[in-house]
Amino acid sequence: MRYLVTGCNGFIGSYFVKFVLKNDPEAVVVGLNRASSMKNEMRLEWAHSHPRFDLHYADLSRDPLADALQDVECVVNFAAKTFVDYSIRDPQPFIDSNIVGTYRLLEEVRKSRSIKHFFQVSTDEVYGAILNGAYKENSGLNPTNPYSAAKAAGDMMVVSYFNTYGIPAIITRTENNYGPFQGREKAVPTFVRKALADELLPVYGDGKHRRMWLYVEDHVTAILHLMAKGQKGQIYHVAGEQETENIELAKFILKTLGKPEEQFKLIPDHDIRPGHDRRYALNADKIRATGWTAKFPFELGMKMAVEWYRANQDWMR
Repeated sequence: MRYLVTGCNGFIGSYFVKFVLKNDPEAVVVGLNRASSMKNEMRLEWAHSHPRFDLHYADLSRDPLADALQDVECVVNFAAKTFVDYSIRDPQPFIDSNIVGTYRLLEEVRKSRSIKHFFQVSTDEVYGAILNGAYKENSGLNPTNPYSAAKAAGDMMVVSYFNTYGIPAIITRTENNYGPFQGREKAVPTFVRKALADELLPVYGDGKHRRMWLYVEDHVTAILHLMAKGQKGQIYHVAGEQETENIELAKFILKTLGKPEEQFKLIPDHDIRPGHDRRYALNADKIRATGWTAKFPFELGMKMAVEWYRANQDWMR
């Protein structure tokens, strides 16, 4: 299999690249990423000299893409701007990346005769908040910030290209992923960094916002599983359905690091994240029916992630 992995220097994309190269001795991976910081390059430092990895630098929203897609059989589109707070400050990069970039990638896929699989990696945030129960794949979209609106628009573009042109597309929507090499601005590395510095962990609002969490390797194995078991034109929720309040996440990390559980502060979030969604939740019955389940329980996966950040504190600086 010859893969094209967009956003290959990102948190989940880089994990996917490394996992495939280590576990499939016949796979060839073409990575595509915008020129990024030296720190982001560190995520794939091991793969840069790998004989079955070929890295291309290009911006999906404006640069030529045809060379990177030559003879590719599977495209996995991780490329996206993802941080809600940044999207509120400036929506334009999110529109460029998540809508225009997705469209331009789809155009190249439409022209290709070799591509057998196209995965659009999306998010639970396209549905908006849900206070009780969990969203199913046929639930209506109700994005509440520029990031989630741009992702929803990209998803709809994929649906239209499946219906109109028959591209072999599957959309996956996932919950909060965590694991090694996540961006330092995200919750888990931020909490670990603050805890190790004996600073108060910043918890938005009243701390009662609820999220579901998935270890990054579970996300990667789900995509590979759906290559064989998924149905084209369908949406699948890649979720472990392991839910916790943000304040409980902070306390778990503090306990894991041997810090006082009261070492946090509540941060008013009206100006930082207006319209902060109270709860997200995904129903994962559909993907479980294909034979996939999450491998890592929350307590195990989160402890693994916290210990990785403790051992790799340079990453968080």
